[in-house]
Amino acid sequence: MKKLAFLLFALFCAALISTPLLAHHGEANYDTDKIVSVKGTVTEFDFINPHVLITLDVKNDKGEIEKWTGEARSPAMLARYGGWEKTTIKVGDVITFYGHRTKNGTDFMRLEKIVLSDGKELPNL
Repeated sequence: MKKLAFLLFALFCAALISTPLLAHHGEANYDTDKIVSVKGTVTEFDFINPHVLITLDVKNDKGEIEKWTGEARSPAMLARYGGWEKTTIKVGDVITFYGHRTKNGTDFMRLEKIVLSDGKELPNL
């Protein structure tokens, strides 16, 4: 009986401790009610865990350059379900981001889709 009680206590503690680990996958910091798009030139492509990051130079309405960052799934998920590789996107490519911008208005978004300059769509990001 003591072993069972200890096992149940250990499982409870493990569940309690691991709950915050799931929290970072939430979308509370993104405006999921609307999808925005930006077109620009790739300046960085980080095909790394935990999420792929792509940075663009985007010209705003005033002609000024803004640095936008898009966050996608993990490299493993993109490779497995989308056929992505480290060379799928290259610095200098002109692409269009579609996704959910952060609620605080920073130039950062959770990507939903990318359209390459040749019109090819990379969805389910």
